[in-house]
Amino acid sequence: MRAETISIGTELLLGQITDTNAVFLAGWLARNGLAQTHRQTVGDNLERCTEAIRLALSRSDVVFTIGGLGPTPDDLTRAAIAAALDEPLIRDPELVEHLRSEYGRRGLKISGSQLFQADRPACAEAIPNLNGTAPGLHCQKSGKHVVALPGPKGEFVPMVEGPVAQIIGRLRPGPPIFSRTLRVVGVSEASIGEQLADLMAVDDPTLAPYAKTGEVHLRATTRDASQKVADAKLEHVVGIIRERLGKAVYAEGEESLEAWTVATLATRGATLTTAESCTGGLLAGRITSVDGSSQAFHTGYVTYSAEAKEKRLGVQPHTLLKHGTVSEETAREMAQGARGRTGATYAISVTGVAGATPLEEPPEPKPSGLVYIGIAGPQSIQVHRFHFRGDRATIRDRAVSAALIKFRDFLLESQPLRPV
Repeated sequence: MRAETISIGTELLLGQITDTNAVFLAGWLARNGLAQTHRQTVGDNLERCTEAIRLALSRSDVVFTIGGLGPTPDDLTRAAIAAALDEPLIRDPELVEHLRSEYGRRGLKISGSQLFQADRPACAEAIPNLNGTAPGLHCQKSGKHVVALPGPKGEFVPMVEGPVAQIIGRLRPGPPIFSRTLRVVGVSEASIGEQLADLMAVDDPTLAPYAKTGEVHLRATTRDASQKVADAKLEHVVGIIRERLGKAVYAEGEESLEAWTVATLATRGATLTTAESCTGGLLAGRITSVDGSSQAFHTGYVTYSAEAKEKRLGVQPHTLLKHGTVSEETAREMAQGARGRTGATYAISVTGVAGATPLEEPPEPKPSGLVYIGIAGPQSIQVHRFHFRGDRATIRDRAVSAALIKFRDFLLESQPLRPV
């Protein structure tokens, strides 16, 4: 069965908020055997909402709308569905009583506009909303289905996972989709395409790479009525990928590079300190966003000025005068100083130029995007030079990702790969 989602809300169309509901629903549909073929976003306009629903019904079996079920004048989904299906919009007495009871339970007096939530197309049945006042709707006509869902996430997710799951189960959709995702660093998307060209040419399982900042995600996907059969197909292709890409595969599923870092350090009983300049604490933030990071993260320095690098990390004044704040020598001394002053097992330093204009300092101007990353451990120190392109935020993000990747390489050089 083909499914289509329509997200309704001008704020979504303008990019003012991220459509996390549509992302959640896409994954849920795949897991439950519905092939989402199209996805629309439309503003709070009755004519355009109606047009979007009609278009979806012309090419899909099940249409999901998200949002626009509240009591305000811009909540137009009920009317749009009724118009698209050529059905009258009626006020449901049972829904009116439910709303009066719900508002009364909260000690509130219901107004006329709030009763709009009791309206539904004549062919629709209400879907209970246990976490809000606006019910969902399920309309069935001419072999097509329209499911209207509320926008607030606290109402949307429970409704999808509860009553909507029961509705979809009765429709007998196709076999569910199963997938596994491998996370890869240190290999370009183009190189992966060359190494895995034969696997990508196969229809089942399908294999697709997705480039992320500093890494590539490889998703293997299959559809089968039997999970056992699906698991066997995916295990076969994942095994081939691991054999060909080796240690470039750092994790599977949702484990991020920073989570891998924390887990590896914790397993080894090691700790990490960071010393940052141009990234302003972003590296420490990535690491400490991981649950359990306190087992491995020691201290985070943000030493933006030359004075701070000298006083907090012990960077030598002559180093700063001769080579500047953005240099291999300064990155080296930042990492050394951070490790020495905290007693951490390892230290990572980041210094660079994230701004749009070159940094005027000795011995010569430093161009935008120039970044040095230092890594200090018990036995050795490394410094890596990068030149990133992009705006300030992009350069900073890429510097953090590069630091995590190079630190992973550093850890793997000292001890074997941690199983993933």
